[in-house]
Amino acid sequence: MFGREYSVKGHGDRRYVQRLAEFIQQRAEAIEKQAAVVSTLDLVILTLLNVTDELYQYKRVKEQTIRELEEKTEKLLESIDRVI
Repeated sequence: MFGREYSVKGHGDRRYVQRLAEFIQQRAEAIEKQAAVVSTLDLVILTLLNVTDELYQYKRVKEQTIRELEEKTEKLLESIDRVI
């Protein structure tokens, strides 16, 4: 990854870690094609920023969905209470 080989030790699934590394590499290659990146460090930072942005967007959507489901659940429970 980024022209280097890394030894990762842990208790997790080796294939999972490999998929993560491939995901990061793909993102880095896409950014490298789009941006005039000069150094590997700049490429790593841009990749991290992009992946983190995507994570935060997914997190925001998930939290909004949870809030909406909680509101709907509360309304349904109130409706059930009125009927009973």
